[in-house]
Amino acid sequence: MATLILNGEFEKLAGCTTILITSVTYRGFIQEIVNQVPGLEADRLMEMALAIDGEIIHEPLLVTIPENSELHFVLKISGG
Repeated sequence: MATLILNGEFEKLAGCTTILITSVTYRGFIQEIVNQVPGLEADRLMEMALAIDGEIIHEPLLVTIPENSELHFVLKISGG
């Protein structure tokens, strides 16, 4: 299982700092979180980048979530 580390607003909504994730697909991962944490919206989560073991993935839709990985949501930063 992967571990999602929560902080800030997500931690307050979830009432915890970590969520264990069993899904290996990004869409499944998002659905797992939405099912476990009332108040989190899939659309909002899908707009964020995902850090997997410290590597930021800006477009995580095609990523496979490795077993025993550490996950963090990261706000996307646009340049210009």
